Amino acid sequence: MIYSTDKEWLARCQPENLPVPPFDRYVYILEDHVVKKRLEPGEVGFDGYQPDLLTISQRDENELRTLEMVRQYTSIPVPKLVHEGKGFNVFERIPGITIFEGPVWENISPRQQEGIRLQVQSYIKELVKVPNHSGGVRSLSDSGEIIHNQLPHYGPFESTKDFLRSYEHEDAPLIHEIDPSSLPVLSHMDWDLSNIVLHPNMDAVAGVIDWERAAFFPEGGRSIHRMCHQWRGWETLFDNISFPVDN
Repeated sequence: MIYSTDKEWLARCQPENLPVPPFDRYVYILEDHVVKKRLEPGEVGFDGYQPDLLTISQRDENELRTLEMVRQYTSIPVPKLVHEGKGFNVFERIPGITIFEGPVWENISPRQQEGIRLQVQSYIKELVKVPNHSGGVRSLSDSGEIIHNQLPHYGPFESTKDFLRSYEHEDAPLIHEIDPSSLPVLSHMDWDLSNIVLHPNMDAVAGVIDWERAAFFPEGGRSIHRMCHQWRGWETLFDNISFPVDN
């Protein structure tokens, strides 16, 4: 059922609809929808976690704009926004399974793992074709800042070379490996398996969620993925993918 007011939506958000503890947000899983509600000032997340309240609205803005572009230019299945409330957003729920624990991934057959990897690779290749009207390294929010735990310099940056100059004196070997001539292309920036919804038989991807940190980034965010991947075999996700360069 689609509700029309903030009060009606929030009335549906009960503790039993909260499968994982909150960090920056409460994420309520309803029958057909997902409600992502920011923590309020003064609230702390699970086990005393201090939420990044300064950037959370900016990340929400970035996610909504990214989803619009992904739907417009690609075939990637993403959740549809159905209600934008005060401090929360409601999305259509993509039914399926997400993987939060290593043993679950280990129990999936090698054939299924390879099929999932190839499908996500095809999505990365589609994102490369999304037009980057500014040409810079930036998010899709108004500020253009890239809010990511692995990136201490938020930008935005006019080009890949400009981005790399900001890291000249940083101990960031994977960033330094980026080709300076690589053009910034749209990237999810967090290809963790917990952000990939799988069909119940684990044979295919049903949808991709959590685009709040997406950005136009050199080499499709390959360096960020290499810093963050945590699943056996998932480190090869960007293998054999070519990215555009500035000629």
